[in-house]
Amino acid sequence: MPTVSQILSTLMDRARLTDNELSDRVGVPQPTISRIRNGTIRDPRDSTLRPLAQYFGLSVSQLRGDMPLPADRMKVAANEEVTEVSADALRLAMAIEALTSEERGALQTLVDALSQPKGCETRLNVGSR
Repeated sequence: MPTVSQILSTLMDRARLTDNELSDRVGVPQPTISRIRNGTIRDPRDSTLRPLAQYFGLSVSQLRGDMPLPADRMKVAANEEVTEVSADALRLAMAIEALTSEERGALQTLVDALSQPKGCETRLNVGSR
């Protein structure tokens, strides 16, 4: 059975989050997250795990390893709503979030061009770096 340390580390790796980033997002002190991840705190309090579990869209029991994690779908919290997405969709969203505003603009231009009905010509100005 996986430990809370292993589960939290896996979730953070999937979301490409550092201890500091997760701390900022959930309000759990960074040293506490680090101690959970390195196994120094083996049985964290539910009050500590609750915001972490909520952030990842899990129950505290799932974060503790008492119940299985969803295999190919994850619940994520965004804009005060929890929704279920595939792991691939979550990775894509995280990658888009990491883009610069210029790169996001270029991606939006591409998406807009690809969503045009067939027969409508849209000129893409794609430059090289």
